[in-house]
This record gives sequence, C-alpha cells and structure tokens, in this order.
Amino acid sequence: MTNDFSEADNAPQSPEDPAPQRDDSPATEGSAGGLTHFETMILTGMNKPELSGSVVGAFMSAEVYFLSREEVTGQNPNAQPLLVSNAAGAPMVPVFTSLARIPGSYIDQAPYGVKVQGAAIIRSLSQTGLVINPGDELTFQIPADGVAVLQQELLNQRTEQQ
Repeated sequence: MTNDFSEADNAPQSPEDPAPQRDDSPATEGSAGGLTHFETMILTGMNKPELSGSVVGAFMSAEVYFLSREEVTGQNPNAQPLLVSNAAGAPMVPVFTSLARIPGSYIDQAPYGVKVQGAAIIRSLSQTGLVINPGDELTFQIPADGVAVLQQELLNQRTEQQ
C-alpha cells in the first residue's frame, strides 16, 4: 500500500503546527470560532443525504489536515499518514477539518499536523479509504472504492483540461 504524498504537484505544505494541540472548544466550532465551509457542508449532508456529492466536492477543494509520525519538510517531503481501521477492519487515513478536531490519542501516535488540499489526499491514496474527523459529530467516511472513483474523476478532469 502506498500512501506517499511525494508527487511534486501534490506535496503537502509544511506542517501547520509541528505538534498540534487539542483544544476544548465546542465540537461544532471550527478553528476560526465558527464552522468552516467544509464543516457546514458536512453538517448539511448529514441532514440531507442527497447532498453527499456536494460534501465530497467541498472536501476536494477544502484545506484539511492529516497526521504524520515524521515532520514533513523540504528535506523530507514524503509523508506516511497515520492509518486507522474502520469497524469493518478496512484501512483508513484520518483527516481533520481543523487542528481543534484532532483527538489527543491521535496526536500521541502522530504528532505532526500537515495541511493539504483534499484532492491531494485522494490522488495519493492506494487501496485505502479516509475518515473525516473520526470521533467527532461532524464525520463521514469515503471507503477505498469511493477513493478509487474520485481518483478516476480527477484523471478524467485532467484529460479534459489538456
């Protein structure tokens, strides 16, 4: 399984905070004291399942965080994101809408928060799903087969743009 974010055009930015700290702000608040656009889309999608496509679209352009055991720098641009398993035992990369939504137990395992666009995560995964805000009320999963569909859509968009 390759979960390498080393492609030049997909490389994550430098860690936003080398050791993300969990804050105890209410679960419905994003990092800026209110819900981010993507968090609003998640909440709307939870109430209206027919909008799941819009939620996924918002994820693709949203800036999100994944956790890495090693610091991502110019000298070490490759990241191995933290992996967890869902209830069925399938591997998932936990992704967070803000640093405030990261549980302390995750930070203990992988202390480096890396800010990246959602589409970059999708492009970089192989046979792995992802879970947004695991353990939080604003959560959803994209299984590995859903990630593969999104990867194909990204390839099709690239081809159409050329």
